[in-house]
Amino acid sequence: MSELRSRAIGELEPSIAIVGSGPAGCYTAQMLRKRWAAAQIVVVERLPVPYGLLRYGVSPDHQGTKAVARQFDRLFTDGGVHFIGNVEVGKHVSIDQLQDAFDIVVVAAGLGADRPLPGVDGDGVYGAGQVMRWFNSHPDEHSFAPRFGATTTIIGNGNVAVDVLRLLAKHRDSFTGSDLDPRRIDKQPNRIHVVGRSPASAAKFDSVMIRELADINDAVFDVDAVDDTGHEDTKIQAKIEALLELTTGRAVPPSPRVHVSFHFGWTPESIESTPAGRTLSLADTESRQAGKVIETDSVVTAVGFGYGLRHEVDRTHLESNLSDLDSGLLDSGLYCSGWFRRGPTGGIPANRLDAKMVCARIVADVETGTITPTKVGLPALAADLHPDTVDFAGWRRIDATEVTRPGHGRCRTKVSDIATMLDLARTFTDERTTPTHVENPPSDAVGHKEER
Repeated sequence: MSELRSRAIGELEPSIAIVGSGPAGCYTAQMLRKRWAAAQIVVVERLPVPYGLLRYGVSPDHQGTKAVARQFDRLFTDGGVHFIGNVEVGKHVSIDQLQDAFDIVVVAAGLGADRPLPGVDGDGVYGAGQVMRWFNSHPDEHSFAPRFGATTTIIGNGNVAVDVLRLLAKHRDSFTGSDLDPRRIDKQPNRIHVVGRSPASAAKFDSVMIRELADINDAVFDVDAVDDTGHEDTKIQAKIEALLELTTGRAVPPSPRVHVSFHFGWTPESIESTPAGRTLSLADTESRQAGKVIETDSVVTAVGFGYGLRHEVDRTHLESNLSDLDSGLLDSGLYCSGWFRRGPTGGIPANRLDAKMVCARIVADVETGTITPTKVGLPALAADLHPDTVDFAGWRRIDATEVTRPGHGRCRTKVSDIATMLDLARTFTDERTTPTHVENPPSDAVGHKEER
């Protein structure tokens, strides 16, 4: 009733900037577009290409999950949402500048670097986030060159750890239909250890991730300890059963190409270099009395991520206002969604639910008058944007190039460096000194300005 009445008297629709074009940002744009059909909504992305986690975080052999991007395409092609790529908040524009230009700013930028593991660092130790970005041809990892060696150890019990395990263990001919660059799997380890502090029943991975490993028919798996079966929790029971089927319920290949060992209940304490490689020391998580040593060439740590945009958003301030942060509110007109809000937990469906909750708070703040739409949005920001921004048409040109040169049975070969992306984005466009979408603001942006 209140929505109908407000529209009947000529409701002013807010100008909205969303930082980050991953699932959290796109779901937020999608839901706010449903509420305000004519609002100016702009998605700002650090890279020249959209979709964040979908493009660079989801495993390259999980194309079914990546297909969610197709529904987001419609946001930018049919839904009137504007994409501005190659603009880094905190470098090219600030949060303050966005707030000065837009009524509402939503930070959905995900998280930053891999969280370090005390005592386990140095040469040959890689973060799982960086490794997954490298597998996904992320431009930030264009010069990254991990050396896994014959033996590698993965520390962590979550789905990211299992993604790394699967990509390292799968036969190189098993990536047909993926967007994994074949050069990423030239040299694979033949011995992989997976170490987790918790018992198997408390591991964070999903049972479906373990069952997927069973498709690697030239690998052998073993586990040092699995909890008893019969758990009342069906998810825990499913994990236990999946592990048992993987390690004892399948035929052992006569000449296994790779051997994978799971070590549950062990805490990594230190790593030392030796003439033969590296020695990883573990301690029993519960007693701290027993110890174990693993000889390994490399280590991949999958123990979480740290916050991005550190200089733009004061986390100390946010943590002192947990009740507001829980609803997505950071400050007047400033909100956050996705992993940036809640930390590195949950996948794409969780980001959708998160966006729904945050959007409900945003709509309530506008409807109650906490936020009064008065700002013109993109036209006010135009002078602050550099000329090498990329619009959605530019991304489509990059996309078209990638899918027309798949090779090796892949669905696409990604462009992995910014300079080439920008060159492709400019193809078939007139020479210009400022972005088209800035010289000629979108019609809804102009209308928004006139309403003010």
